[in-house]
Amino acid sequence: FQAEDGIRDVERSRGLGDVYKRQVWMADVSTKEKSLLASLVITLLVFGNFFVDTLEVVLAGEPMASVGTSLVAAVISAIILEIIVQSLLASLSASQKDDERDQLIERMSFRNGYLCLSVGMWIWIAQTTIPTWWTDLPYSPYLTGDLVPVLLLLLFVIAEVTVTVTRLFYYRRGI
Repeated sequence: FQAEDGIRDVERSRGLGDVYKRQVWMADVSTKEKSLLASLVITLLVFGNFFVDTLEVVLAGEPMASVGTSLVAAVISAIILEIIVQSLLASLSASQKDDERDQLIERMSFRNGYLCLSVGMWIWIAQTTIPTWWTDLPYSPYLTGDLVPVLLLLLFVIAEVTVTVTRLFYYRRGI
């Protein structure tokens, strides 16, 4: 009800059904956002598990031979999970064409991911080619040549996560 002074009365609840109806949090999320969220979760779970396992191998002083097998398993797992989840999402919703907004968001997210990857690569190049800059850092026996591919993969995963998070941010916030 609306009072004469414009102040609304408190609306009474009509039971638990209203509470459950108001808790539909995925209803306002678009198909593209659901797809991006699924990709983000898969990337973080699969590669996060790989990096944690690799860290355990390195800290235990074990040979890095098993890391290659773990990497192949992680990549294959990520591909299979992406195919399954994206196929499921595509079958449950109608396809949407990309408009100018989608293209702009994609360009901005790739720019941020490329920036993240570039900064990481430049730091890596500087660290390996100009060792005098890093003399103040303590020596670490864990940073061996065997870890180079793992650290480069970490840079790529961070860049991919940056792209996905940027896209989600701009889809939610708008441009």
